[in-house]
Amino acid sequence: MNKGVPVQERETSQDIERAAAAWVARMDRAPLTASEAEELTKWLAADRRRRGAFIRARALWMRSESARALGPQYEPENFQLAAAAPIERRRPMMKWSGALAASLVVVVMLVATLQMPTAYATAKGEMRTVPLGDGTTVTLNTDTHIKVYDDDGQRRIRVLRGEVLIEGAGAASPTFVEVDGKQLEGAAATFVVRKLNDQPAQILVQEGRVVLAQEKQATMPLSANTGASLLEGKEQGWQLRALSYGQLSRELAWREGKIALQGETLAEAVSLYARYSDTPIVIADPELAKAPVTGLFAVNNALGFSRAVANVFDADVRQEGERIVIAARH
Repeated sequence: MNKGVPVQERETSQDIERAAAAWVARMDRAPLTASEAEELTKWLAADRRRRGAFIRARALWMRSESARALGPQYEPENFQLAAAAPIERRRPMMKWSGALAASLVVVVMLVATLQMPTAYATAKGEMRTVPLGDGTTVTLNTDTHIKVYDDDGQRRIRVLRGEVLIEGAGAASPTFVEVDGKQLEGAAATFVVRKLNDQPAQILVQEGRVVLAQEKQATMPLSANTGASLLEGKEQGWQLRALSYGQLSRELAWREGKIALQGETLAEAVSLYARYSDTPIVIADPELAKAPVTGLFAVNNALGFSRAVANVFDADVRQEGERIVIAARH
């Protein structure tokens, strides 16, 4: 017996399930790089058990994400056991039950292994504040959806849509954020991340320092009173702009349930209100739509806003069914 050669322990099924779950979680965070994809291919090829574990982990992840555990083709009638003689069916039924029990053990093990994100969302017109611990708080504006991940003790927030204020000035560790596939890091910072329909992603820094990651370029630090908009097209960089105290206060007026306008057109103001209310405001006169509006208005009072601007511009307001119409007087 050769005592100088150590015996290599065979990878257990539990180790494989854990590794498969880690791969699926990594793929959910961001698309795999070329080197990571090659590493995954080699890992799958090294042991035939790994492919099955990987498929099971992906299936479980998809169920947790979309709540479609049985799939769109599920038909209860197709899964009913046909009636038959008890003696003839008893033994196969016992085998089927044993297989189901084994499958449930795998599912329970995977649930315990996967690092599932916590989702937070608001409906239109709703605002919600959530403490995340470690001195970090997030406030979700209207119609916002985010996911919060705990990657080995490192917090990561994915902004799927809407607008979120992240307050981490007193946090002991940085907060990592992902929006539109871009990464940023906030260290002891208070900042806003926006992902609105038909608009580029935006970052507004109120306090502290936020670092933007850039492909093939050095990182870009943002200090307080700075905004950044994601450039569209091939550039895929960030366009920076300085923000005055007044500008930043107007941008954050939604925290107080207000919309702050400083010369925006009436059409732009109506577009802002559409984010907070399902009651449409219609401007009947194209020239009136170009009129500049200034003032502080409640986000939950579309009719009050319409009456206020109509009074300023000597216009009429009427309600037609579920919509509000602002029309110039002739």
